[in-house]
Amino acid sequence: MFMKIDNNYWFVIEPYVYVNITDKEALLYNTLDGIVVESKTIAVIKLLQELIQKENCGVAFLSSEQFKQPDIYNFVMDIREKFMGDILNTNLSDGKPVQITPYTNFYRGNDLYIKHNFSVLKNVLNNLLEVNIYIDNTIRVNEFISFLRSLPENVTFNLIGDFRHFQEADHLFYFLAECPNAKNIVCSYSDLILLKPECTNNFSYRISVRFPIDEISWEESKQILKSQIMSYEYVFYLTSHEDYQQAEERIDQEKIERYFLKPVYTGSNMDFLKEQVFLKKEDILSTPMTLKNFFMNQAVNSYDFGKIYIQPNGDVYANMHFSSLGNIYQENIYELLQKEIERGNSWFRIRNQNPCNTCVYQWLCPSPSDLEIELGQANLCHVKSN
Repeated sequence: MFMKIDNNYWFVIEPYVYVNITDKEALLYNTLDGIVVESKTIAVIKLLQELIQKENCGVAFLSSEQFKQPDIYNFVMDIREKFMGDILNTNLSDGKPVQITPYTNFYRGNDLYIKHNFSVLKNVLNNLLEVNIYIDNTIRVNEFISFLRSLPENVTFNLIGDFRHFQEADHLFYFLAECPNAKNIVCSYSDLILLKPECTNNFSYRISVRFPIDEISWEESKQILKSQIMSYEYVFYLTSHEDYQQAEERIDQEKIERYFLKPVYTGSNMDFLKEQVFLKKEDILSTPMTLKNFFMNQAVNSYDFGKIYIQPNGDVYANMHFSSLGNIYQENIYELLQKEIERGNSWFRIRNQNPCNTCVYQWLCPSPSDLEIELGQANLCHVKSN
């Protein structure tokens, strides 16, 4: 439709379009179809900055003088063509219209929880989603079971260790079999154990695989899996292109349906990680995003949030790369989780550090991972260098 450039207009962006602006660039992302519009034009950036001001309610005044500018005109026509925004003749409205936008009243990180008082004891357990439990013969099983009884039924238990040599395995597994919680046995294919039929309720296997593979142990693990009516998935740990190729061949040959590929840092395989893990612009934009995804990335770490790790001695961590929150034999679960919510480093570790905080793709990228900590880098991408 032809738009007269001599008129004044109200400029609006559709509520399903996410807008991110830095000092030098603006990005609009259509969450319905993944279409992106970018601009480095100062006039366009200023117009969008005005639009997203809270007091403007998602609507900016576009004067005829502004609209006559080629950069502004082309930008407006582009987003109208992509159904990402529109302009309304000011003569057709009695006053300034209001657009519903998803950007107001939003708090990042711990501030979100403090603002809404989510850290009070009655709410703190709602944030716990997954408990990772490291098992060995030093664990105090009876006291540990008492602690597990205090956890909600919707929490997933991941049991990590070599259970072939765990002397009180039967005691722990009989208790866990009575729990309605989902449970994963996390171990190497070479350490896989056969559970007793009465101890398989809601159990699954999460099997780690590192190269080279011991073929005898691999075949033995397959026989154990065939004899159990339990679901399972593989996690292939990759340190090189050779590992990656072997994993693909194994997955194809064995017709493995459920698996994850997890690159790991060895101290000397940075080239492999830069090629296989570091993101390019096209990688970032290829992942479909919803408004919920954008807001989650601004509020919590999607890898860490809701998870804790418990060592055999009872020490609790929100992430094993940071300091302990305390000990389950000295503090209750409410106190431990409240520490992480109020002053922890893991659950709310988001991309608000340099160089991500100056990047227009800041909230399109996934949350910071453990790999960034291990590499000593703030990001894993080729867009913004550290």
